[in-house]
Amino acid sequence: MSSSLTLSKRLRALDDQQLQQLLSWRLSSVSGLKDYFDVADALLGDESLQRALQRIPVTLLQELREISHTPRPASAELSALLSSELLGDEETVVYPEVAQAVNNLPEIPTTAVPISPVLQVSPVKVSAAIEQSLAIVSSLEDVIASVESHPVKQLARGGLSAQDQQRLSSLLPPQVSNPLSLLALSNKAGLLALVSNMWIPGHAVAAWQQAPLAGKWISMASGWSTSLSPQLREALHANSDWGHPLTNWVTATYPLGHQWLDSEMQAAVEHAHLLGLEVQGIVTEIGRAVVSGGFAAAEKAVTALIPPYATQVFVQHDFTVIAPSPLTPEDEQFMRQLCVVESRGIASTYRITSHGVNALLSQGFSAAEIVKRLGALAATDIPQAVSYFITDLGERFGSITVSQSVSGAVVTAIDPLVLRTIAADRALTALSLRRGDENTLVCTHSAEVVLNALLEAKYSAQLVDKAGNIVSSRPVRTPPEVLPDAPSATTSLIERLRGSREAGTTDDATWIARQLDLAVRNKSILIVSVSMPDGEREFTIEPKGFSNGRLRCLDRTTEVERTLPASHITSVRLA
Repeated sequence: MSSSLTLSKRLRALDDQQLQQLLSWRLSSVSGLKDYFDVADALLGDESLQRALQRIPVTLLQELREISHTPRPASAELSALLSSELLGDEETVVYPEVAQAVNNLPEIPTTAVPISPVLQVSPVKVSAAIEQSLAIVSSLEDVIASVESHPVKQLARGGLSAQDQQRLSSLLPPQVSNPLSLLALSNKAGLLALVSNMWIPGHAVAAWQQAPLAGKWISMASGWSTSLSPQLREALHANSDWGHPLTNWVTATYPLGHQWLDSEMQAAVEHAHLLGLEVQGIVTEIGRAVVSGGFAAAEKAVTALIPPYATQVFVQHDFTVIAPSPLTPEDEQFMRQLCVVESRGIASTYRITSHGVNALLSQGFSAAEIVKRLGALAATDIPQAVSYFITDLGERFGSITVSQSVSGAVVTAIDPLVLRTIAADRALTALSLRRGDENTLVCTHSAEVVLNALLEAKYSAQLVDKAGNIVSSRPVRTPPEVLPDAPSATTSLIERLRGSREAGTTDDATWIARQLDLAVRNKSILIVSVSMPDGEREFTIEPKGFSNGRLRCLDRTTEVERTLPASHITSVRLA
């Protein structure tokens, strides 16, 4: 029977993921496709076949052209490709439509695929690249925290808004010129997810945050590696220089065009740079290990470049804290709560803030406990100014509160004089605070806005709930509701296909009718099983016409014309 029938049967055997992957790159549109026959016809169309042929390496393309012109058994490598890409039947015989498309190709260029020499990167440059990458990995924690409170919207044209770009850039080292590239890399490790064009924290964040620095790095590197397409992995593995030589290699390997690979290749090389896998385009030994899946070896090499965990930090009079090497996850979490991060890397710099102290106080820590914990980490005595700052905030903790009411924020202070000071403070004029009663100030702004303004103006304010309990030094921001993505056209098509398949058996009436209709058009010889009163019988037939649920055909055994009700035909196969 026709290639469409054979291919449609193979499509039915694919799982959803395989079908989704095949249709997403072979078909530019699935509009108008209703069943497996329609999908098979589309896959055997000129546009789809051109897309498929573009992805075949030059050596296999030349072999495919030879066997399309003069049929012969294909090599094991080509057979595997024909089977996986559904370009041939189950016995890897090339479909006629594929053979015709190959024979219609212009002369296939025979430019030799360049062999890339193995280039080396000096250990000093490797160490510097990894150090920069680790600084990026460390700063990603701040990015994730920012995205958690304020999801980042990806614009329709593919970029970020100027506001989001600026917000994320302020959290990242200067070598990250494109925050969106880091978001995309994080997505591959499950740290961030893009849902309805909104970037939100991913499923793997909690475990990732508890991992050591090298573990965080390898999670991102392995996510990058496993996301590579087979074609791109081969290209990266075959080249030491991921600049022009890589492009030249791809051009020679895929002579029918490599536009389908260009964007993935560009993004992969950009991500490799963020991970420190290459230096000025030259892949490092660590990079080669990651590409080939040697994650344990890569992690071991990176671990060797990271100093041991810092057991002490240096607390300065200007409220900065310097960690000479990475902190343990527990100490890192404490420092991130107490401070803002000023610089990230193997050595990091933090700054103690009132926001951070209030955050720990609101969690139940006393000022003395905060000073003690910081003192245990400090290499020298804590400067008196720092100790006094924390103690003073502890004494004033809870004296000013902010709550949310129906009409806006409510500010309360234990000391009426403090309340009058807040009302008269020019730095808070924009809040338009006014007297609610003798113990409160009110305004129409949200509690978040008022709390942040008070903290910036050096007032020790806390957020309280309706019962008056302190819940946080900062209000918990409710991220905007992110709705799941609407099913894509391809996903909807697969659901329809599965529904039609599950509605009946493999050879249900609709399926059989479609086969008979194709057989009439292609003048195929069939063997049909027909349900009779005395049992089931097989006929070898040549279909002549099919309409109104009845098949007019020539019985090839007796040369007698028959009319068979389609409802009585239980199976159809090629003679």
